[in-house]
Amino acid sequence: MKLFRKSMNSSPRARAEYDLALTFAAHNLVRVLAVNVTESWLEMEFMDGGTLAELVQREGKLSECCIARAAADILAGLAVLHEHGFLHRDLKPANVMRDSRSGSCKLIDWIGAEEEQLSVLQGKPVGTPLFLAPEVVRKLWHMEQSDTWALGCTVLNLSSGRLPWADADTMGRTNEFMAMWKTGNGHAPPFDAGACSASMAAFVQLCFEPDPLKRKTARSLCSTSALYFEVIADVVYGFLKTN
Repeated sequence: MKLFRKSMNSSPRARAEYDLALTFAAHNLVRVLAVNVTESWLEMEFMDGGTLAELVQREGKLSECCIARAAADILAGLAVLHEHGFLHRDLKPANVMRDSRSGSCKLIDWIGAEEEQLSVLQGKPVGTPLFLAPEVVRKLWHMEQSDTWALGCTVLNLSSGRLPWADADTMGRTNEFMAMWKTGNGHAPPFDAGACSASMAAFVQLCFEPDPLKRKTARSLCSTSALYFEVIADVVYGFLKTN
């Protein structure tokens, strides 16, 4: 069960977001079983694998096979959200649930437009600072391509076992303000392309295009991701067929 703000429960658009989770559960969004607007709670399906953040905490950096499967599922979930006019606004490993048996992943806890509007009126963006895209840091508002940048940060986190911008200041600490300053100036989190396949490196580079108008959307990445994550077809699906 999850509680949500009473201030967010009276909007038709907020209710539409809950209805989306009820309707499109099979499309890599965690299924909502029940919503009680009066008491401000919702009940969601149980994912026994926990979040990807918890998986990284237990096992350290993940295999490229596991990352490729997660990225494909995240893209599918984002594509559904975007197709219906919603953004995630807080994509990160802690907001991706995993089924331990199949390895499939589903998105949870996307932030609604009303919550973003309230936050922007206070002069601050919604989301997690280390995963924010340049345009969000500069202009506060998210767009579809902002979720793509956050996916790049998520892949970075999963592949290294460390948060993006883990060494953002000279003391080796994760300094959120320094990270946001660098991001706002068009810099992507450091990424060791030599530590992964060329396919993964190319995929991350697409996610970290500094110009949001040139950055690919989840929908376009869904159709081309196999080109940049060859392991999806060569390893993941092959593994599923033989197990």
